Amino acid sequence: MRCFLFISSGAYFLTAFCAHSQESTGRLSVAPAATAPAASPAPATTPAATPTQPPAAKAPEPTSNVVDAPLPEIANQPKVITPSQASSPDGPKGPRDGRWYASVFGGAMVEQFQVNATSTAIGQQPLDQGPSSNLGSYAGFKVGYDFAVRDVQLAFGGPTPMRTSMELEGSYLGTYEKIPLYNVSTGGPTVGYETYSLNAYNVILNGLVKFEDLPVTPYFGGGVGVVFMTALNHKMAVDGLINGTPTSYSTSSSTGNNTSLALQAIVGLEKKIYDDLTLFVEYKFLAWLDVKFAYGSEPTLSNPPTPGGSNSQNDFTAQQLLSAGVKYSF
Repeated sequence: MRCFLFISSGAYFLTAFCAHSQESTGRLSVAPAATAPAASPAPATTPAATPTQPPAAKAPEPTSNVVDAPLPEIANQPKVITPSQASSPDGPKGPRDGRWYASVFGGAMVEQFQVNATSTAIGQQPLDQGPSSNLGSYAGFKVGYDFAVRDVQLAFGGPTPMRTSMELEGSYLGTYEKIPLYNVSTGGPTVGYETYSLNAYNVILNGLVKFEDLPVTPYFGGGVGVVFMTALNHKMAVDGLINGTPTSYSTSSSTGNNTSLALQAIVGLEKKIYDDLTLFVEYKFLAWLDVKFAYGSEPTLSNPPTPGGSNSQNDFTAQQLLSAGVKYSF
């Protein structure tokens, strides 16, 4: 490569002309201008090798007792509290969960009457029985379970807090009976009396419905069970006109027993006086079905007078009972 230099007057003009030539190397030569090397391409990046071990497990977040606030759209919605979600052991309004209880009570039988009742001295005409007006003593105990309170939609009004209960009742009824006797079907004046001391033991399973969240809790229900009765010192004494015929006789003093089906209806009020203690008053209509007594088998004669046996039967005997008691829940 050769370079030539030309000088002209008035101006200097420098021209570098480079050309490739095969001439002699004795001539003046100028080294060619260095050309910037082309940028070499960047080396390809080698992808990192995939790890052969699984990533370490993420450490569990620490637990917290802080409950997240409810979302705005549900924060003001009413909350339904079931017995298992009560805000305290006794619930938001007192003991609303199910609880066992035991109670004792006492009172009186204020009236007793029989339906389709007759008494018959063996060998004599049957006589109708009238109602007994004597008071009787009444006492007993109950063991039961109050189920949890539920809001029940009745046919009228809004949801009503109600509770159901089941209880087993054992009671004693004692009275001295003096039952007037009349001519069968014809009625008329009293012709005699039937007397005895009655001891009755009732075992009854009751079901109750209670209306809660009131100052005093009203309730109602009924029960079915069995009664075991004993009539002590039973006697019939008759002196009057029976079917137009003067008749006078008496039966021997004897004892009769009977077992019958017992049904009762209950209406009551209860009021809590302490955490686990409740007072209650009750009215009961107690009926014994198909009551039959047999007092001996010998005939009863009126002429000459000879005491003998007798029988009595009725469709049912009913009592109206008033009682009060105390209940302990646990």
